[in-house]
Amino acid sequence: MLRIIVLLFFTLFTLNGQAQFWKKSRIAAIKIYERAKNSQWDYSHKRVPDPVINAVKRNYTLKLDSAQLARNAKSKVLSSSPAQPSQPKEEKTPPATPRSTVQRKKTNKNVHEKVLNRFLSYVKIESQSVDTPDFNAFPMTEGQKKIATFLANEIQSFGGKNVEVTVSKDFYVYVKIPSNLSDSQNKTVPNLFFTAHLDVTPEAPGKGINPIVHTNYPGGDLTLSPGIVLSPSSPAGARLNELKGKTIVTTDGTTLLGADDKAGCTILVTLIEELVNNPRIKHPDLFVMFSQNEDIGRAAYRYDPAVFGTKPDIVIDVDGGEPGVFSAENFTAAGQTFYFKGNKAHPGDGLKSQYADALTAAAYFMGAIPPSVHPSASSGKQGYLHCYACEHPVDASGKIIEEDYIAKYRIRYFDKQEGDTLRTYLHNAFQKTCKAFPFVKITPSEEVKQYDNIAYTMYKHTPEIIQKAALKEGLPMVAKSERGGTTSSMLVTTGALPGGPCIYSGQQAAHSCMEWCCIEDLTLIVQVLKNIIEETLKYEK
Repeated sequence: MLRIIVLLFFTLFTLNGQAQFWKKSRIAAIKIYERAKNSQWDYSHKRVPDPVINAVKRNYTLKLDSAQLARNAKSKVLSSSPAQPSQPKEEKTPPATPRSTVQRKKTNKNVHEKVLNRFLSYVKIESQSVDTPDFNAFPMTEGQKKIATFLANEIQSFGGKNVEVTVSKDFYVYVKIPSNLSDSQNKTVPNLFFTAHLDVTPEAPGKGINPIVHTNYPGGDLTLSPGIVLSPSSPAGARLNELKGKTIVTTDGTTLLGADDKAGCTILVTLIEELVNNPRIKHPDLFVMFSQNEDIGRAAYRYDPAVFGTKPDIVIDVDGGEPGVFSAENFTAAGQTFYFKGNKAHPGDGLKSQYADALTAAAYFMGAIPPSVHPSASSGKQGYLHCYACEHPVDASGKIIEEDYIAKYRIRYFDKQEGDTLRTYLHNAFQKTCKAFPFVKITPSEEVKQYDNIAYTMYKHTPEIIQKAALKEGLPMVAKSERGGTTSSMLVTTGALPGGPCIYSGQQAAHSCMEWCCIEDLTLIVQVLKNIIEETLKYEK
């Protein structure tokens, strides 16, 4: 191969009258040949060694630098050569000029600022949901209504051909972006359904949220308020160790932030905006749904499949708290409440007056559940029973009934047999408490399934699509068994949607006053979702 290249250079430069240049090039080529020969290059690879390629490039560049001489030489050769049949000229598209580093930095800065401002506008809207003893109820606060309306108006302002935005009477926001593929391709490619939730947990203070932006995070502790510190050495702040120089958003440490899941909402609205503004991005039919009351386990209650008119193929929930994982399966989750009805009486004459001490009865009931099935003793695929609230009920007028108590239980399990065992613990505790406190009337509610395991109905290629899409951004993602559930796993219970994994939305230390997020994480996941759309085009329904 090298000898052919040498011969070619000899002929070319002799014809061009570049004898002196050829002389120097021949010496360089011989030296390159000797070095390649001594390096024991394996010619079976059919690859030209890099030194030879570089030499050819250098010589070719020098030849181009002598453009006028070359054109003159070409004229002489053509005039003395026999005529050749004309050949059609091959049209070549010039390579696209890459954006400069300055342009890229400017674009990234613009996206970063847009995402930050959007996120701040969402978290300032107080949209806490309110839990109720009645699992079938669907309460709605004014803040939840406000965030739904705000989001829908923002998306409508983007415009977009045939983009449909719907706010339901239950303040779910639905967005449909029709495919821009050919009809034939759109029939074979899976469509995509993305979801996040608008409400914020009632399990921590959520009034008067004061977001604090820490730009160019220097590392180390973040002082949120006097005496309140978010430290990278704490479980809540552990990820801070990886984020030096990034933009971190926290609260003042007295309220939650609402990144669960307004971070996911920010990501999806930004994705919608980019798709609307850049119709060259090819995509199948896309459906986006922003749900309500996810944080009280009821996100599936008011989902209306008639709005989209079809059952989506691939579902992805943007509501996770770990950047390097996505859920491939999750707990089956149920909820049940136990109502303890008491009466007020003087304890000194309790037996005679049949004193019904609902507080003590409720405490006895909770203590009858063995600690071995408490969440603090559960890991991996072990299930648990959790009394997450014991509180006074309220009457129809909203007045607190001080002599009564309600104990609210979570039932969580992967294995159905284990679920039956957990229910047996609850039943035994109920029987035991009824016997121990005969004057207290104890009424269990019907068990309500809150969400189901997504693994049973998930589109089979979803995990590999996510992993390929994330790797394009240098983010390895691994599948995990999720000890929890979000909107997609709740929707599975209705049969309206297939199972869908939950991926990272940028939220950290959710359901606490130490909640925070990193804005760069949000912009990264926007790009991952765009890559997911691109990857989906390679698969069939």
